[in-house]
Amino acid sequence: VTQPPAQQQPKKNLSLTREQMFAAQEMFKTANKVTRPEKTLILGFMAGSRENPCQEQGDVIQIKLSEHTEDLPKADGQGSTTMLVDTAFEMNYGTGQWTCFKKYKPMTNVS
Repeated sequence: VTQPPAQQQPKKNLSLTREQMFAAQEMFKTANKVTRPEKTLILGFMAGSRENPCQEQGDVIQIKLSEHTEDLPKADGQGSTTMLVDTAFEMNYGTGQWTCFKKYKPMTNVS
């Protein structure tokens, strides 16, 4: 197994503020799709690392944190619809900004 070059370089002294650490703990608490290397990448970005290990993907990288279903009321108020909810973490290496967001998709073939 070969490691990406970013992990072979000497570590810089990056640290998270108390607020960032709390935000990361909250974010990872429900994360069921994120891998350990992805968590490391997210924490490094939050701490100030701007070395993009996926430059071929451009400045904006999205990592899926979790996937679950939610029953949401239908627009007409009659019953509910089961939606697949993806929570993603987006890092912009160009601006240094990051955000979390949810994507909702209708479930198909739900019995």
